[in-house]
Amino acid sequence: MPKATKKAKPVTTKTKRRKVKKVVLDISQPQVLSPVMPSTDSQLTKPVMSSKFITVALVCVLLGLLTYKLGPKVVPATVDGSPIFRFTLWNRLEKSYGAQALDDMINERILDNAIASANLKIDQAKVSEQIKTLETQFEPTGGLDGALAQRGMSRKELEKQILTQLSIEELLADKITPSAEEVKAQFDAGVTTMYKDKKFDDVQAGITEELKQAKLRDEFFVWFGEIKKNVKVKNFGL
Repeated sequence: MPKATKKAKPVTTKTKRRKVKKVVLDISQPQVLSPVMPSTDSQLTKPVMSSKFITVALVCVLLGLLTYKLGPKVVPATVDGSPIFRFTLWNRLEKSYGAQALDDMINERILDNAIASANLKIDQAKVSEQIKTLETQFEPTGGLDGALAQRGMSRKELEKQILTQLSIEELLADKITPSAEEVKAQFDAGVTTMYKDKKFDDVQAGITEELKQAKLRDEFFVWFGEIKKNVKVKNFGL
């Protein structure tokens, strides 16, 4: 009788269990959430100013300093504390009179260049003489400086204006001097009105100057028109 065979025991694989080490968080120390943490309770409650707030504050301070230092140069007027800035005024003036002002400046530059190219030598004594005449003329009404202030002009600007006029007179001298016949004819035309009861010799100089200025205006526009034809002007507008 055959021997009974023993049943094979199932092969079992023993697996070693790894001991998992428990990690215990130490809550007694604050966790690091940012590079820098406040160290005191007072710092925890202190508000942090943003860079935008600081920038606005600096701009306000700067505007305040400029207004204090420059005053009317920045804010020429206020209405109930509300400022009217000078650049707003300039913008209004540019829209209203800018085109005419720019055209005047172009003409002045053309005229200055034409006079400079003529190499004229105007005696400074003639300019001083004209200024003395104006001082005498405006003395009864507050003086020349007061008259200039009302017109927004300085003495330097007046001297330049006189120098320009004398230069034009020099350039057009051969065309603006009235003849003796023209002066006498002017007197005869007003002998019963403007020059009534006056002698010719007494008013001859005044009539001569009057006719000279009239000729100067007419001849200037003709001369200046010819000058402008040869000048290259680029006006880009406002």
